[in-house]
Amino acid sequence: MEINFIELTVKINSMKCKNPSLLASAMVVLKEQNGGCLSITGFTIWKSKFGGLNVEMPKKPGFKFCLCEKVLWEKIKQEILKEYSRFIPVIEDDFTIVNNYSL
Repeated sequence: MEINFIELTVKINSMKCKNPSLLASAMVVLKEQNGGCLSITGFTIWKSKFGGLNVEMPKKPGFKFCLCEKVLWEKIKQEILKEYSRFIPVIEDDFTIVNNYSL
């Protein structure tokens, strides 16, 4: 069987949480050339204590729901951060709005 994904779409949901470092959740949708799709929910976007933003794969303690090779994960992470910066501007400590983050 061969499955060819032709498009990756990211949907961002802001989160209100007790942890101020948790900024949003994300869903990744992979569309296949024949019209099917695969949705992966539960990605989280965190404010890093070292500056910038972190993205984590969906997981529970001791179990990851999504495993992929490092190069593909970096591409997915960049798409999530790009979509996050487009629709949810981040306000830094001096109250300036930043629309782009890079790792």
